[in-house]
Amino acid sequence: MPFDALSIAKLIPELNEELSNGRINKIYQPDAETFIFEVFHPFPRRELLLLISVHPRFFRAHLVEEKPVNPLRPPAFCMLLRKYLQGGRILRVEQPPWERILIFTIEVYEEDLGLTNFSLIFEALGRSSNLLLVNGEGNIIDVLKRRPDSPPHSREIIPGKPYSLPPAPGLPNPETLTFSAWKRICQFSPAARGIATVLTKEVFGLSRLLAEEILTRAGVPSTLTVADLTSDQLRELYYQISTLGQAGGEKSAAFIALDPAGVPLDFFPYQPRHLPAERITPAPNLNSAIVASLHRQSQLALARQKVERLQAVLRKAAQKAIKKRDKQRQELAGAEIADTYRLYGELIAVHLGEIKRGQTRLVVPNYYDPEGTSVTIPLDPALSPVANSQLYYKKYNKAKKGQAKIREQLERTEMELDYYASLENALANLSSPADLMEIETEMVEAGLLKTISRSKPTAGGETKNRPSLFRAGNGWEIMVGRNNKQNDQLSMRTAAPHDLWLHTQKIPGSHVIIRTQGKPVPPSVLLAAANLAVYFSKARGSTKVPVDYTERRHLRKPTGAPPGFVLYDHYQTLIIDPDPLILARFGLNER
Repeated sequence: MPFDALSIAKLIPELNEELSNGRINKIYQPDAETFIFEVFHPFPRRELLLLISVHPRFFRAHLVEEKPVNPLRPPAFCMLLRKYLQGGRILRVEQPPWERILIFTIEVYEEDLGLTNFSLIFEALGRSSNLLLVNGEGNIIDVLKRRPDSPPHSREIIPGKPYSLPPAPGLPNPETLTFSAWKRICQFSPAARGIATVLTKEVFGLSRLLAEEILTRAGVPSTLTVADLTSDQLRELYYQISTLGQAGGEKSAAFIALDPAGVPLDFFPYQPRHLPAERITPAPNLNSAIVASLHRQSQLALARQKVERLQAVLRKAAQKAIKKRDKQRQELAGAEIADTYRLYGELIAVHLGEIKRGQTRLVVPNYYDPEGTSVTIPLDPALSPVANSQLYYKKYNKAKKGQAKIREQLERTEMELDYYASLENALANLSSPADLMEIETEMVEAGLLKTISRSKPTAGGETKNRPSLFRAGNGWEIMVGRNNKQNDQLSMRTAAPHDLWLHTQKIPGSHVIIRTQGKPVPPSVLLAAANLAVYFSKARGSTKVPVDYTERRHLRKPTGAPPGFVLYDHYQTLIIDPDPLILARFGLNER
């Protein structure tokens, strides 16, 4: 359900119960569209986090539990809110009748004026969502999104101007709608007009989903037109509009709609009847329902945007490395002429007596060829025979050194491409925001991204992100690194020397460790770990995948190698087809 007027009306009692008399300790702005207010409530003592988002799609206001990652330098509007509201006490949260607006009244003590009230006004208007700070006289102090170029006769949203509500559409809302007015609306609507359209277009504040719920409760088909509407249906629709539209001032029931996989999809401040009953589950309160659905979707969308940005950076870096590799391969092919230079130098030295000064070429048999094929050697007529031989030896030595250098550079480039592929694989196997943060940090350290402006860690440091732990039959522990930093930690520091290490052969993927505790690993456990190695690799979904395994003591990390890169020996290889039953036991889907 959208964060509409009805949702706001049902949420406000919950916000008042939690926030009233709470003191604003800190204000953060994690991104351009999100604000977090850290509120301390004295009784019972608790810390609350109020989130307000003006995102064009995920606009909302509710309480959250997780603290945000914040920039070291807060934006200007955040600084202004801190100046006026930090230390203030939230008196109440209000909503103008059937408006998508929340007004937070905050009492602040000022030395010159004593106790002063400010209004923090959140307009939840989709693409036009905005956040405004208004003083006690009703004038705008500042606004997040200034709109000085408003059309004539519309309100001006700029500092110094009086605040006014958005222009009303002139339609009755569900609280003010009378039966005679509803009857008149239907009488004057075109006969062929759908009744669902009448609800959303002629009654203020009814979203599409709310109109659908009203029709379901009234037992009226959504395809019904005005001409087909009976007097009983007309009266029943009015009853459902007025009943469902009672915003009231009390907390309401809250429900979550689930998708076929059981993932929260939507929230409702009432029990929706237009959806299958088996897909509806009750929630403790409306705030938790919003967090489970709308907030979660917002976080996922934000993560997807960040992942796509990081993937674009990796694609660009990989394309650059591929061009460099192609050039190095061409240079290596050119450097392979070194052996030809050495042969020319040797043949000239053998046939010095046959060469006359001024001669431009020498045709002699190649004594390395069993068939004695003739070789034509270009000569510099200005040089003596000995000087010609020395010239080719010099070219040979130069080409040989260049060949070794190019091979070394080519190996580094190949390693660089493997590293980018490992980062791409890690982005495909995210399990938490912490995983994404680790990858982003690693890319900064690798020079792929500019430094991320983040707040300093809190006392005690951040919670350490750990590799995933799976349990096979009889309690065998299998650990999987979800990114390069975790792979390094798992393989080079966590694993014991005789633990078993697995990795897809020459395919970017996660490091997998079987904790053996010195015991022989059963074939079933080895197969389960190999399935995990394939699942968390770029070979996911493939068949006949080679998986190498060896004891941890046979791993080594070359000096200067990128995170997650190791060399190993004394290994054996399994060729497996991923088993969906094994993956299902770990709660994983082969796809």
